[in-house]
Amino acid sequence: MIRRTLMQRDQELVDFEIDLATGTAHIVETHNDELCAAIGIGPKNRDEMLTALIQRRSMSRMRRDKSEILAAFRAKSLLELAFKGHGLTLSDQFWYRAPHSTERWADINFFDNEWNPQFGSTILRGDYAHLPDCSLDVPEVTTPGHAIKAWERTSKGIYLIKTGEFPNGAELIGAKLGFILCSLLLGKDHCIPMEMAERHGKPCSVSPLMLNSNEEFADGNRVYAMADMWDSPNLGKGSVTTEACDELINAYTAIGVQDASAQVARRACFFSLSLLLDYTPGNFGAIRAIGSNEWRVAPLFDYDGSFGFPFNGISISSLCENPMFVQLFCAHRFAFLKSSWDWSWCNPRVLDGFEDTIMKAYSSCQGLPLGFAELISHLFVSQRDYVSKIVAGEE
Repeated sequence: MIRRTLMQRDQELVDFEIDLATGTAHIVETHNDELCAAIGIGPKNRDEMLTALIQRRSMSRMRRDKSEILAAFRAKSLLELAFKGHGLTLSDQFWYRAPHSTERWADINFFDNEWNPQFGSTILRGDYAHLPDCSLDVPEVTTPGHAIKAWERTSKGIYLIKTGEFPNGAELIGAKLGFILCSLLLGKDHCIPMEMAERHGKPCSVSPLMLNSNEEFADGNRVYAMADMWDSPNLGKGSVTTEACDELINAYTAIGVQDASAQVARRACFFSLSLLLDYTPGNFGAIRAIGSNEWRVAPLFDYDGSFGFPFNGISISSLCENPMFVQLFCAHRFAFLKSSWDWSWCNPRVLDGFEDTIMKAYSSCQGLPLGFAELISHLFVSQRDYVSKIVAGEE
């Protein structure tokens, strides 16, 4: 067992003990009930809520290079690795302070201090042998997701770099199409820009940090906890459903998000049109302004998996071999929209001709199965027709 204090900047929230082997935390003393409630640690089930919060503040088990990173830093678990790095992320203002430590937020946070770029560069090169020479006080330690990712800090700001799994970068093209779709459908204020680039000879995507220094991101788990819905059966089940969206509307409303129905409809519509199956709490988070405590829904920022990458465990070659099955699957799987949600913002006509954009993008990508571009383009047209009927109240 080790003991730490959960801090928000320089404000003590709770003293706790944690067993790094099991990941179970126990609150020893609470210092600020109001701030605890604001991060989802309410009056009931506090140990469980804190445990869940801590476990989310570590590198995802789905991350492809986690074993190499753990071995390099001689960490037995992803949780232990996070505690070695103060539990800091670029998503919020929380960290773990050791007993008797004199460290303050100004000394350690990623927003006000320079950080060693060697960690990110080493990961993007795939040169894990040099990781032991790197500092742990860099934001990559708690970067989630299945891809190989690294943060870069430049004179223009902080950017997330994600390398592609396929040598031809095909899934990055799908993500780029997802961003273009998001921009057309929702407007640029509702999505984080994404550009294609290259690092160390590998195709990658580049996206800016979506937060200002006086803001923090709360994923769907925390939003549900603050709304006293932390044990919802629909949260984080891996797929979007009508029931999950209705619950999210209630959760957003409970914490004070404006136009919750329209906000959820935007996200659900994007998922349906982009054939995106990855329903994770991060994709449905909200952003809080520290000080005013005002909430806004986070702009869409994770386009991984859009337009056929991945496709529910089905290989992309199998998609083209069974087009009728895929069409039936999509007609069932992506028909989760509800006409009673607020669709006043939606004009499906802005997507006229986007199927040609899909065709052009995938047709120019080598290594894709024959017929892949045509299939994905056809599926998009079917989904656009479905959305048009929802908006018109015909479904």
